[in-house]
Amino acid sequence: MGGWPKEGLIAGSDWDERLARAATKTAQAVALEGLASRREAHGTQKLREQLAQGLLKGKTGGNGRLLTVTPGADGALAWIVERTAKQGDVVLVERLTSRSALQTFRRAGLQPLAIAGDRNGMDPEALTMALYRYRPKLVYVGWTCTDPEGGSWSEERKQAVRFRCQEAGVLLVTDDRQEMLQYEGEDPELQRRVDTGCLSIGQLPPGLISGLRIGWIAGNADPLRLDATGDQPPVKEPPVSEIEQQALSDLIEEHPLAPLIDMFKVQCGMRMKQITDLLAHKRLPDLSWVTPKGGMHLWVTLPVGLDGETLLKGAWLKGLIFQPGGPFYAKDPQCNTLRLTFAFADERQLRQGVSRLAESIEEFTGRWSIG
Repeated sequence: MGGWPKEGLIAGSDWDERLARAATKTAQAVALEGLASRREAHGTQKLREQLAQGLLKGKTGGNGRLLTVTPGADGALAWIVERTAKQGDVVLVERLTSRSALQTFRRAGLQPLAIAGDRNGMDPEALTMALYRYRPKLVYVGWTCTDPEGGSWSEERKQAVRFRCQEAGVLLVTDDRQEMLQYEGEDPELQRRVDTGCLSIGQLPPGLISGLRIGWIAGNADPLRLDATGDQPPVKEPPVSEIEQQALSDLIEEHPLAPLIDMFKVQCGMRMKQITDLLAHKRLPDLSWVTPKGGMHLWVTLPVGLDGETLLKGAWLKGLIFQPGGPFYAKDPQCNTLRLTFAFADERQLRQGVSRLAESIEEFTGRWSIG
């Protein structure tokens, strides 16, 4: 119950064929027209226009120049961090936040500082105090389909954080990689133009196209492309395969992505219902979870005293994997937590996974479920 899927709604064999055709097309263009025909490293103009005028029209207003193609959302965040911060700088985050984002910050030598808040979002007053006390390089939030809980901030908190960051002149980065997977309705953020001083990172959902990791930065990233000093070589754009970009562009021409995403969203919602029903049926004492409003994950709280890392060691022997909850905390981790990824498991696998999880918990707690 974790990791990227082996297959997608666009199967691996289909995608491999598309990559081969795209490679042939690119090679022919280079042979006929020379190196000048090669695409820009940060995304072909055609692909950016397709995304900007399609899935991301609300964020970009249809302007492909406000879009940078990246190797996934993690690649987008790493590129922003490399351009904006240096070792020792502070970045403000939520206490419970993306594990991969915290890893990115720490690999870069940054200091993630947790800001108080609740499930409605960061506390605006606490954010204001931290902005002027620590002078951070950026503020990072995931306010739609939050990771790991799958919740959403209130509109009031979103507006307050935007305003406070703009007032302080600090870059706001919103991690919107799951916002297209809201189970009911559509989040207003999808239709909101990215504000000045703000960048939105996202990606095509894993499980959509087998093996493909394509993400983006929406908003004006031009200032990040400028050299810090005049004696440095030109700043490189995120390294994204030209062949993959060409293949994705060709796919979008044939099959719009929105229906595929809607199908995947319905699939996620059904599997979320299945896994929560299975967990409820087990009636494990002191086990609870946050029912997500969208996304691919379920955030689970274990009985007090049971550590997620320790539980994983036992579950691994049964063929079950998950993400222990401790690494999702920027400060003071609550270790009796874990994140289950249900989106890529069928009903049989979900039943097996929940049974193995229950067995692993019972072996540690000495209790047995009813039914």
